[in-house]
Amino acid sequence: MKVVHTQGMCGGVETCVELAPDYFVIGDDGQTQVAVAEVADEDLERVTHAVNECPTGALRFARDTESSHA
Repeated sequence: MKVVHTQGMCGGVETCVELAPDYFVIGDDGQTQVAVAEVADEDLERVTHAVNECPTGALRFARDTESSHA
C-alpha cells in the first residue's frame, strides 16, 4: 500500500505528522511531504488513521505505480 499527498491541498494542520511522524513531515513551505510512501503492514492502521483525519483531504492511498506526489 502506498500513501500519496495532493500538492496544493495541504493546510499545514500537521495532524498527519502527529499521528504518523515517520511517514509524514512538513516541508519548509508548510506543506505535507510524504517521507515514506510504502506503508508497512504493521503501520497500516496508524497511517490509515492519519489519512482519514486529514482535514483537507490531501492524503490518500494509491496503487503502487503512482508517484507519492499527485
